[in-house]
Amino acid sequence: MAETLSRGKRFSVIAAGIGLALLTISGAGCMSSSAGPAGSVAGALPAAESKYHSYVTPESQSVQDTLRDIFGGSPYQLTQTGLNDIRDWVADNIVYESDEPRWGEDYWQTPEETLLYRTGDCEDYSILLCSLFRAYGIDAGHVFVALGDDGQGEGHAFVIEDWGQDGDWQRIEPQSPAQVSSLAWLDSLTTNPDAELDKYDITAAFNDRYYYDNNDGSFSWMDEQANVWILTNLVAAMQGVVNGLSRVAEYLFGLLFG
Repeated sequence: MAETLSRGKRFSVIAAGIGLALLTISGAGCMSSSAGPAGSVAGALPAAESKYHSYVTPESQSVQDTLRDIFGGSPYQLTQTGLNDIRDWVADNIVYESDEPRWGEDYWQTPEETLLYRTGDCEDYSILLCSLFRAYGIDAGHVFVALGDDGQGEGHAFVIEDWGQDGDWQRIEPQSPAQVSSLAWLDSLTTNPDAELDKYDITAAFNDRYYYDNNDGSFSWMDEQANVWILTNLVAAMQGVVNGLSRVAEYLFGLLFG
């Protein structure tokens, strides 16, 4: 009788686990980010190209001090792990806040202001992350703040870089850490916030040295990466589901026969 109850409990756990897995997978196609609201960046666009450059400040003292807080001192060794550490710091230490409560209007904060207040919206996160990446050692030709439009009146700011991932351009959601969850097998069953950025057409990109406006075609090389992003994210999503199912099955069989 005790064995029957024990086996019954195991099957209940397995059934619940399978239900959770199927529920999670069924929602995989509906991308909902853990990041803050996208918001609109159109109302606060700088009027001059030089103004764009002025927001990304890798040489500023507060940016340099933040890098030292993250890594414990320079010189820094440029690695993908280091990029992830910087991204995690920004996501964990800056709180999303729209412009209205503090500024009363659309306003782009400098990295110094964002670090001082520890709050900001999408462009503030992106400007800070780009500044930190530049200060860390990524060349200006390989990391930008990107301004995107989803074609339905919603704008968003994020970061793009091609230093890592074998030179392919990557879209980065600065409001989300590199590692979404500490449970690796659950990560494979959840949507990557970076993949949600694919819906935005990049209209402009800038850093402290360069500015590109896609309206005049100067940033058209980013369009050539669209198919690469779609294919990469599709393959990664499918592989994540397969890996996740494998881990769930292994866990459930362990409960049943362990």
